[in-house]
Amino acid sequence: MSDRNPATEHTPADSPQATAVRYLTEHGYEQTTTSSLADAIGMSRSTFFRRFGSKEDVVFADHDLALSQLQEQLDASDLSASVTIAQGTLEVSRVLTRDPVTARMRSQLLRSTPLLRERELVITHRYERMFQRYLARVAAPGTPDWGSIAAAAAIVAVHNAALRRWMKFGDTHAFEELERELTELLGRFAPWFGGERGASRVVVASFSADAAPEDVLRAVAAQLP
Repeated sequence: MSDRNPATEHTPADSPQATAVRYLTEHGYEQTTTSSLADAIGMSRSTFFRRFGSKEDVVFADHDLALSQLQEQLDASDLSASVTIAQGTLEVSRVLTRDPVTARMRSQLLRSTPLLRERELVITHRYERMFQRYLARVAAPGTPDWGSIAAAAAIVAVHNAALRRWMKFGDTHAFEELERELTELLGRFAPWFGGERGASRVVVASFSADAAPEDVLRAVAAQLP
């Protein structure tokens, strides 16, 4: 176990983490020893272990920070579920892309290293579980158990799609669109998580026995959204 504190870490382009990711990308993950990686970033092996834990951990240090901040935000928010989810997810995006060069090198490293892709799946499940626990806590009475599970998986999928657009195409609007996409997504799960879309509405029509059917239909239609 590492005793590092993710919430205090930063990743400018010349940070130890950025240097480590660049070194691993250039020299190969499997071919790099922990000692050589520590040397490359100017640390002793013991200091490297205390700060990062392992060469695998250093690749995912930004996710450690993002998950820590997301949990704090979900725990403290008194806003609607859609606003809370959108804000929290956008903050995850900000953390993961604050150093664009390192973010793209990390993506390249993951694509070329099966062991890291397996760890990435574990990280993805951590995000899903975090969202699922939050949604289950704020769900309306009668929400099925699978509702929060399905919504959480969809949130992570939509976020990852935006992140891939940013990585592949340099789409500067990817995260602006993400907020709208997440709001629309949670609307699909209304009224379980406080949304409006899809909520049922009952209209009671009262009319005289001799009213024409066309007049009744027009009156009812006027009351519908």
